[in-house]
This record gives sequence, C-alpha cells and structure tokens, in this order.
Amino acid sequence: MILLVVGVVTGGVACSKHEPSSSPARDAVKPAASSSVAAAPSGSAATAPSVSAASAAGPGAPSAAPLASASGAPADADAGTAPPPRSLQGKTVLHCGDSMVGGPAALSKALEGKFKAEGAKFVRDWQVSASIVTYDHESRLRDLLQRHRPDVVVLTLGANDVFVPFPASMAKNVEGIVKKIAPRECYWIGPPTWKPDTGIVAVIRDHAAPCKFFDSSNMKLQRAGDGIHPTDKGGAEWGDKFWEAFTSGNFARGPELLDAGR
Repeated sequence: MILLVVGVVTGGVACSKHEPSSSPARDAVKPAASSSVAAAPSGSAATAPSVSAASAAGPGAPSAAPLASASGAPADADAGTAPPPRSLQGKTVLHCGDSMVGGPAALSKALEGKFKAEGAKFVRDWQVSASIVTYDHESRLRDLLQRHRPDVVVLTLGANDVFVPFPASMAKNVEGIVKKIAPRECYWIGPPTWKPDTGIVAVIRDHAAPCKFFDSSNMKLQRAGDGIHPTDKGGAEWGDKFWEAFTSGNFARGPELLDAGR
C-alpha cells in the first residue's frame, strides 16, 4: 500500500479679529467677532485657500501589512491593538466651531502643531457665541467647506449650549451639521464643561455619527480668568488627550483628566 501525502500551502496579503483665550462664553460675551486662518504644512510657504466647491477625499487607505508588536511579531487585529498608520501628508484639516477653538491660541494652537508635524495643512476658524442651532442654520460651515475643501474636519462646538433648558431639541441640529460635513472624515470635540451641563453632551454624543465624538466634559484644564476658556497650557493638555484618541482610534470613553467629584 502506498501512502500519498499532499501538502497545501496557503498565503495571504497581509475672521475678523482674534478671539483671546480669556473670552467668556456666549452668555457673557458680545457676539460677532470671528476669524478664519489657514496654515500651510511645516516647511512650506502659506498658500491662498481654494475658492472652488468640491467634496474632499476621505481618510487615506490603511496599510495592508499587519502591525508589529513591540517584540517585532505581527499584532493580532482582534487584540485591541492600534490601527495601521495612515498618512496625513498633503491633507487639509479644518478646525472650526465656537470660541473654544481658541484662534491662534489654546486648543487650536496645540492641534496645529500636531497636524502640521504630520505634513497636513491646517485651517482654523472660530466664531464667538456660536451655538449648535446657529451653526446649523447659518451658511458659515458650508462656506468653509467649499472654500478650503478639507479632508478632515475637527469641530469644537457646544460650549454655548451647556445650560440650555431643553437640549434634546437640538438633536436635529447636530444631525444637520454632520450632514453638511459628510462624507468627510469628521471629529466632534464636545465642550470641556466647567459645571454640570443640562444634557447637551449626551445629545451630541448620541447624534454626531458618523463623526467620532470626543468627550471633553468636566476636564481638569488650566483655565483663563473667566474660569471657562483654557489657557495655552490647558489647551495643550486638551489637545494631547484628543490626539491620543485620534491616533489610536479609541473614542470609546472620555479623557482621563476628570474631576473626581463629578
């Protein structure tokens, strides 16, 4: 009797003027002042923004090769490891929203350095006293998207709505804003509440999809004299926490800098 053994091998492939960081929120400031500023990637000259309207490309495609662990072995995709890296080189990132954006200071200042270091063009735009309702109804966001054609949108909005009596009524406005941004890659940074909110954080969280929601509620940040807006140091702390979530893809829970008594 002859025993035949067959081996099979399989393979696979793997605006107008700067809003200072010390400005109070909507119920304590005069509306209207705003600014839009574009920054070119690090090492290149700033360029004038495009004025043509077009939808921008989505996020870059991830690498097909498996990730390596610290030991050099391929990482298990089901083990909660970081996703494959993607390039931001040549991408345009728009950071927009209310005065918590910070203009050339605080949060926007921190994020600009991080995105530019990855080769992205960074554009910031902030509007004093902007609420979720006004941002949905006005043409400002639509105009920004048409002018700059961003690949990635980071929205910081909701600080002027933390004490509204019926936050659930704003769910449709949150959804309306997200529809304007789609199909671009999108991240909604919630307000860094300084007192308990009436529910707007939960409303944004539950209606911001497909934008990823970053929960900033009750963060322990160094704040300006108004006790609301972060200082540059506070903005840097805030930016670091968002960047951790952005680069890891983990938006499942809020930041670790939480007040113990909340």
